[in-house]
Amino acid sequence: MLPPGFTFQPSDQELVAHYLCGRIHHMPLSCNAVEEADVYSQEPEALLHGRERAYFFTTLRTSGSGLRVQRQAGNGTWMLNTSKTGTPVNVVCANGDEVTVGYKRNLSFYLGKVKKCTGFVMDEYLLCAPPCDNNGTKDQKVLFVIRQSPQAINNAAKRKREAPSLSEIS
Repeated sequence: MLPPGFTFQPSDQELVAHYLCGRIHHMPLSCNAVEEADVYSQEPEALLHGRERAYFFTTLRTSGSGLRVQRQAGNGTWMLNTSKTGTPVNVVCANGDEVTVGYKRNLSFYLGKVKKCTGFVMDEYLLCAPPCDNNGTKDQKVLFVIRQSPQAINNAAKRKREAPSLSEIS
């Protein structure tokens, strides 16, 4: 992905204006640090592959009417964090005009029907006005940053300790 010694830590503005906008308009990106993945097909732990943070492009899944986003993933659900603001945060390009180029939402991953918080957090970045495709539909491409909170790291370590070893099973 990146050469040794380099870290990928773009700002919100860079994620929206450079990476997401560039991906939507089929422009070549300067690095391949953002993967294409269906983040709704599996749980966040499987997507991260042991990393603490990962970046993904995906298409929002919407209901039949196209008004609600379906956020089920594996055996859980991504839910908007209404405790912070409840509304998307404007991502502004500071090019002198202070133009809003996109929005950022914060979500948490809850497991099962009892909605047990797992400690996985996702920031969702989307453009203000997504472009329409040739059919006039808006299959909205978004950029997600999925990361583990300290709670998720502790939960994973606890599950490893509690899992039976191969010698115990045999």
